[in-house]
Amino acid sequence: MHDHAFVWKQYDLVRGITLAVLKKVPAEQADIVPEGFANNIRWNLGHILTVQESCMYGLDFTHLPASYKTLFGPGTKPADWQGEVPSLSALAEQLEEQKERIKRTFGDRLHRELAEPFVLRSGAQMSTLGEMFVFSLFHEGMHIGTINALKKALAVTQP
Repeated sequence: MHDHAFVWKQYDLVRGITLAVLKKVPAEQADIVPEGFANNIRWNLGHILTVQESCMYGLDFTHLPASYKTLFGPGTKPADWQGEVPSLSALAEQLEEQKERIKRTFGDRLHRELAEPFVLRSGAQMSTLGEMFVFSLFHEGMHIGTINALKKALAVTQP
């Protein structure tokens, strides 16, 4: 038996930080891309959601709209968006739902081996669901840092 309670506690903490940051984002600032940045706050929130989904469920999106891959996947940017983009409230609901769903689905399965190791650009490899999940939390934290940098840049540029 594997006890991953500490991992799920960290998930609650990290996702709680993400949702708290999201609640403080003024809607009028969510889509501004300040000079020196490639993406906006809405993109970063959607990217967190999309990357964690693919880390845990693979590239077959069964729980999120397929359009999220082209809106928020790696290498995408708001300048290329076409079609409807989810609201901040929709992203908040999906981030919360995702947290509960992942905990239900993978609660006792983090030790399971992946069909094949996932290799990062750096050459580092992950071979279990747990390794992928912990990496997704690191990734989420990086993007919260970017969102905070965006908020600071917007505060400087806004009258």
